Amino acid sequence: MAPASPQRPVIVHPTDFAPGDAAAMAHAVAMALASKSILRLLLVRVDNQSFYSPTQGLRQVRDLLVGWGVLGPDAAYDRWEKDLDLQVSSVSVAARNARAGILEYLEDAFCNLVVLANYPNKALTRWTDASVHTSLLRKGRMMSLFLREGRRGFVDPKTGAIGLKRILMPIASGLDSVPAIRRIQAMLALIDSGAEIRLMHVGKRPPALVDENDVTLDMPILLRDGAVVETILAAADELQVDAIAMPTAGRHGLLDAVRGSASAQVLEDARWPLLAVPVG
Repeated sequence: MAPASPQRPVIVHPTDFAPGDAAAMAHAVAMALASKSILRLLLVRVDNQSFYSPTQGLRQVRDLLVGWGVLGPDAAYDRWEKDLDLQVSSVSVAARNARAGILEYLEDAFCNLVVLANYPNKALTRWTDASVHTSLLRKGRMMSLFLREGRRGFVDPKTGAIGLKRILMPIASGLDSVPAIRRIQAMLALIDSGAEIRLMHVGKRPPALVDENDVTLDMPILLRDGAVVETILAAADELQVDAIAMPTAGRHGLLDAVRGSASAQVLEDARWPLLAVPVG
């Protein structure tokens, strides 16, 4: 049975609390604060790591909020919900590897968005180092935001300001991208962002965008020719976007963004945050 959806949106941030996670942590906290979401910090314990404290990670969140000037330096953890309408919790699961732990947690926990740090030369290994049953992979149908360590994001880590002004979204023929567009629009509304979604298609003719009511979406589509990944990255640079949103249509949901797909190649090469958005 699928878990019940809470009234508030839920953002999950898998983290090891390492310095390389700082940008992803800032994005998760800032987006949760702006959208009045529930923020859950997820620690996967592997290699017989048995120690875990329920307050682990809360200090990092508190330090961010204090640094951003939205929380007093002496405020207790229980003041977050009252003063900021922000719910934060830290949870931990034991698993044989990070990927298995995250996916198994997401099978039983409702989530709108997962925010992950992507370490150069590490992320793909960490995500594909062991087998996970396909029934778990199909559960990962939430949006996933990947932040590359050392690359720019759209949240100012010093102020918490969200500077998301333009998103590039490549769309493909034979793929119903409308649900993915709707998901992004809903996310932008939650964080009170007026960001522009720029659609592009690599090919000669743009795909039709028809919603569930047979109404065609009135959104311009930029047409380009060339190798798919290189053309997407070139357009992102030309348009000066703040993020790239890639619709994912494979059966494996979350993992479509990190292996064997155009999304995986964009994630590996891009200088921008990648938002993987399921079309189903």
